[in-house]
Amino acid sequence: MSACRLNLVSAIAAVTILNVVACGASSNSANSLKVTNGAKAGAAFPAVVSLNLQAGQTSGMCTGTFVNDSQVVSAAHCVFAVLEGGGDASSMKFVNERSDGSVTEVSALKFAYHPDYVNDPTVLNKNDIAVLTFPKGSAPAAVKLYGRRPKVGQDFTIVGFGLNDYDRDTQGNQVGSGGGVKRMGTNKIQRISNGMIEFTGVPTAVDGDIPQGQNVASGSGDSGGPLLIDGALAATTSGGGLTSVWAGGEYKTLKASSYVDLNLPSNRSFLAQQLTLAPGW
Repeated sequence: MSACRLNLVSAIAAVTILNVVACGASSNSANSLKVTNGAKAGAAFPAVVSLNLQAGQTSGMCTGTFVNDSQVVSAAHCVFAVLEGGGDASSMKFVNERSDGSVTEVSALKFAYHPDYVNDPTVLNKNDIAVLTFPKGSAPAAVKLYGRRPKVGQDFTIVGFGLNDYDRDTQGNQVGSGGGVKRMGTNKIQRISNGMIEFTGVPTAVDGDIPQGQNVASGSGDSGGPLLIDGALAATTSGGGLTSVWAGGEYKTLKASSYVDLNLPSNRSFLAQQLTLAPGW
């Protein structure tokens, strides 16, 4: 799922967003949007899990969040990557890390994606959500759903498993490093538009002006990962990309992120139909 939504142009305040991406669908590989400038989360946020995908020539990872003892909310485009690879629900597994240090993979029993989601890699989609159902009692923990529409200026926390640094190579391609570790960080909502929650953050962990864990964003990968407000799940990762803002007589590179608002009426209706329990709602 390394292929991403490309070449969209949008704006957050005075920021020009270039090459907005949402990773999650290609014929042979997969990554996930991760927390840039994130701090290591350690044992925190046990309800947030990595989802390993393997179907035919398609393999990779997304992120999801348990909201009850058996169901994960994630991104629809992760499900489509499995379907395009000829797989089914059993092709999606979450990594269960037990307190004793042992690790097992648990296969999904079924999944459902929003009926209005269109798998078009050239656009972001406000219905880019899915529910995965695992065996009852599988969840290492669960979080509540946020019960209100988010607002501009609200503080939030995002969590992810991958890229902590993000930049462009000499050919202008977006590249990253530092994946494979659960990271977390905080920021503020800058804009809400057409069901998408948007913000910018630091693209690299080596920015000495910003402590790790602050002013974070999502990077190339972590699709379906959570945006938490007051510890409750309010949105999931759909897309992002490097941005450019004019400041101090020069362009400064930032990282832009777009998350799906789960309390958008159509999304809330879908989740209410699919979830056996929806604590917080």
